[in-house]
Amino acid sequence: MKDHTQNKLLLSLLTKYINNQCTEDELVILFNWLKSSESSLEFDFVSRSLWEQINKKMSYPNEESIDRLSKEVDVLFEKLEEERIQPAKKIKPLRWKWVYKVAIVASILFMIGGGYYLFDKSGKKQVQYNEINAGRGDIKEYTLADGTRITLNSESKLLISTDYNKENRTVEIDGECFFEVAKNPDKPFIIKSGNAQIKVLGTSFNLKAYKEDNRLDVTVSTGKVQVNMFDFDMQLRVLPSEHLSIDKTTGEMSKLSFKENHSVDWIKGEFYFENEPITEVIKMINRKFDKKVILKCENCKHVISGSLESKSLEGIVESICFTTGLKSKEEGRNIILYN
Repeated sequence: MKDHTQNKLLLSLLTKYINNQCTEDELVILFNWLKSSESSLEFDFVSRSLWEQINKKMSYPNEESIDRLSKEVDVLFEKLEEERIQPAKKIKPLRWKWVYKVAIVASILFMIGGGYYLFDKSGKKQVQYNEINAGRGDIKEYTLADGTRITLNSESKLLISTDYNKENRTVEIDGECFFEVAKNPDKPFIIKSGNAQIKVLGTSFNLKAYKEDNRLDVTVSTGKVQVNMFDFDMQLRVLPSEHLSIDKTTGEMSKLSFKENHSVDWIKGEFYFENEPITEVIKMINRKFDKKVILKCENCKHVISGSLESKSLEGIVESICFTTGLKSKEEGRNIILYN
């Protein structure tokens, strides 16, 4: 895109992206441009114009932080300019580095959102955290300073910065949590989990994002949620009565609508499975009980559907065996499932 009209379109898309107003089609256009654009002048025009717009319209609560961030953005612009004017001694046309372009746009987004931490010269975060844990078999409830309520499932961890709700509302999780987010249009609620980020203004939803799992699952009860998967340049919105599942390895995703929300049955002490591979079922069971269930069978491709109370491990194992035709035996503190 080289003409002024097209540049104005890109500038408009970036502005809409910051304000969480882009449609999914517009996001595809924006991310494809960031990845493929080879014109330094084009990117310089769009990104600097956006930066100037922000400086005119925004008021900043922390001038020192903003000054530091402005310098970081200037450094990134300089790196891009240096790359552009390098002697043309490469066989292939010079291509702007994707990482620098993303860094500039990300820095601009950081200033608007206020939901990220700045670094000192040593590269260390100047932030301390409180850690909330739910142990094996436990379900724990926690209320944040802004009134947001979080229920943690077994073997889940929640990290909360000590300055939460001052300049931002950002938390990190490893595990599964149900969130009832207090509304605050001026401070979006942001959840980080690995390379994923979930952003909301005020809603209730379930997020399952154990580090050891290949999938990230978001199920929305009320409001809407924005999910960013940075590894795949993916940004998706999930609306009430929708379930989003993303493969963290491949980026493959599916979005389904539902009438009954079974994603939070764990809060009532129940398991709910819908065409769930037996390997995933066993992972969930092992987070609940001290005894460990081990699968020892060849070509175990069983899938399980239905509801089970999580009060008795023996009862659950019996139901799995009845459904799949597998057998079970105890070996010390373990229960073995086999053909």
